[in-house]
Amino acid sequence: MMKRLSIVQLPKGLHSAVIAGAAVYLVHQLTKGLGRLDETANILTKPVGQAWSDVSAWAGGWQAVELTALIIQPWYLDSNFQISSEAWRVLTVDEKNRALMHQLFDNRTLKQEYRHLVGQPIEGL
Repeated sequence: MMKRLSIVQLPKGLHSAVIAGAAVYLVHQLTKGLGRLDETANILTKPVGQAWSDVSAWAGGWQAVELTALIIQPWYLDSNFQISSEAWRVLTVDEKNRALMHQLFDNRTLKQEYRHLVGQPIEGL
């Protein structure tokens, strides 16, 4: 016949381990519950937050950013009409501008036939 032990009768080290395990499990379950509450709060407050954002943007004079015509400013170029690395990187981010920049430049030097366009809006060639 087997003898049953209650938690009180367990050896002291094992007793502490059981209590610690129960505490860890309880904290884990509470954390999961709080995570679900946080997700629910996010879902419920998102429309209100978006509305507040729209109202404050409107009140602050917000306008949508629009891509304008490409302009190669004189300070982008050195005396040999070679464009700086930073200007090249910025002006070739947009795919449409990238194709145009490759048409205007030969190895990052502005081609002779396009030098009159410096400082002018370039829509397309």
